[in-house]
Amino acid sequence: MLPDAKIPLLIACQIPALKHGMPETGAVNSTIGAFSAHTRQLIRLGNLQEVKKCFAMAGVLYKNGSNVLQCAIESVFIFAVSPFLDTQQIKELLPVSLRRIRNRHLQTIS
Repeated sequence: MLPDAKIPLLIACQIPALKHGMPETGAVNSTIGAFSAHTRQLIRLGNLQEVKKCFAMAGVLYKNGSNVLQCAIESVFIFAVSPFLDTQQIKELLPVSLRRIRNRHLQTIS
C-alpha cells in the first residue's frame, strides 16, 4: 500500500509538470484536487498522451492506495474529470477499474 504522505511526491515524480503545482504536504484530497485540475487542463488542451498518463497514474494510485486515497480518487478525481469524458476517445483512455467506478456513480444519480 502506498503511504498517503508520499502521494504528492509520487505524482510529481511521474508527472513532472506538477512538480511546482503539487502541495508537498497536506490532505490527500488537496493533492488529488491538484492532480485532477492538471488532468482537466490537459484534456482541454487535447494533450491525449499526457491525459492517458494521468489516467494510468490515477488507476495505479487507486489500486495500490489506502482507503483514504481510494475515496479521494472516487470522489475528487472521477467527479472532476467526468464532465470531460463525453467523447469515446477520452473515455477509452480511462482505466477499466476507474470506468467501473464512474459508471457506478452515474447509476446512483440516475
